[in-house]
Order: sequence, then C-alpha cells, then structure tokens
Amino acid sequence: GDEAVIHPEGRVDPAADMETIETELVYADLEAAERRHGRVVREARGGDKAAIAEEAWLAAVIEALQRGAPARTVPVPDAAPAALRNLSPLTGKPVLYVANVDEGDDVVPPVVAEHAAAVGAAAVAVSSRIEAELSELDDDESALMRDALGVGETGLDRVVRGAFDLLELIAFFTAGEDKPAQSWHLRRGRTAWHAAGSIHSDIQRGFVRAEVIGWQELVDAGGYAAARDRGVLRLEGRDYPIADGDVLTVKFTP
Repeated sequence: GDEAVIHPEGRVDPAADMETIETELVYADLEAAERRHGRVVREARGGDKAAIAEEAWLAAVIEALQRGAPARTVPVPDAAPAALRNLSPLTGKPVLYVANVDEGDDVVPPVVAEHAAAVGAAAVAVSSRIEAELSELDDDESALMRDALGVGETGLDRVVRGAFDLLELIAFFTAGEDKPAQSWHLRRGRTAWHAAGSIHSDIQRGFVRAEVIGWQELVDAGGYAAARDRGVLRLEGRDYPIADGDVLTVKFTP
C-alpha cells in the first residue's frame, strides 16, 4: 500500500470498503423503495394492472434490500416495465470496482475480484501513483515510461474498457475523406440499422446499405482510396452485426 494515501479508517481493507459503500447504497434505496411503495399501493387498489405488478416488485425489492441484497437481483416484471425507471435504485445499476494497486501491478486483488464476481460486478486495477506521475509527462515520455513498466494502456483506458465490457457496449466510427472521425457507442450484437439510428434517425429511416471496414484495416491501408484498391471495403445490409472498431459509411435515401 501507499503510505502517502491516508484511509479515513486508518487501515487498508478493500473488502470492508466495498461493504461500507454497498451498505450506504442499500439504505438509500430502501428508503426510496418504501416511499415509492406507499404511493403505488394506492394506485394498485384501483385495479391498475401495471401498478399491481409494480407494487409486488417493490415489495420484493424492499425484502431484498432488507437482507442487504441489491435491487438488481430482483427481476423487473413484464407487466410493469417502467418499474425500475420509476424507482431508479442506486443498487440497480451495474457496478465497476476500481482497485488502486501498487506501482507496476495491473492485476485486480483477489479479494476485490472474488467479491465483484459474487455480486455480478466487474473490476479493474489502476495504480493511481503511476497515473499521477505519467500525467505530468508528454505523450512520448509517457509511452516510454509505460513500456519500461510493462503497462500497456492508461488507467483511464482500462476503466473505460471495463465499463464498456460491463455494459456490453462496443465502439464504432464514422469517417470520410473530408470528414473528421467520430466515435459512437452501441450495444453489443446490434446491427448496422441500429448504428445508423445512433447517428441520426433520418439516416436510419432511409437506410440502404453500409460501407464497412475495421479501423485497423483502414489505418493499414492509409485511407479509403487505398482500401478500395485492396478490396477490403465491404458493403453490408441492415442486419449486419456491428463489430467493435468498425468504421461505417451509411448510404441512405433522404
């Protein structure tokens, strides 16, 4: 541990830290769920089917929270799809633990990894000391120091990648000879048609086809003209599943 980093409890105990945070979130959700339950009960008495389903779900959420279990462990009923949004519980959200590790270490401590796996969360390791030192260097010096330490990516990149994996997101790009590259995110497994909708609803509505190439292939080719000469640009239909790192040019009718 880093003695310069002072813990408010005067000790280094990641298991206790995670338990403290989770307990505070559970108590906050329990208070909110009980308030929401009181309002929904009155609506359910009127016979509203969605309210009846939401009331039963809230009762199950309250019971889970009282046991210390997060709200995300209680499935949302099909009859009340808005129930989760109506409550917006803190413990209903995906969790990514970021473990502050020693210099040169990029492995999540077992106690953090095991706890994350047990509660359906994810975890990444970041050395805050290394990141602080690297932030004071220019890009070239930072890259050299990372190579010397065997640290392949920045702490921020590691956290972003962990969050994308947890949320089942991928990144795709739009770019052109006369347009700057732009990054977009999309749920893993979504199609070119969904990607078009992320860019603009008009593009999705008039979707015809998409010109697709992986970003590394585009870089290796040196641009679109060379990529066309190499035959690595592909034409895909609306049902093409977007891959992480794809570069898209969507053809559409206005």
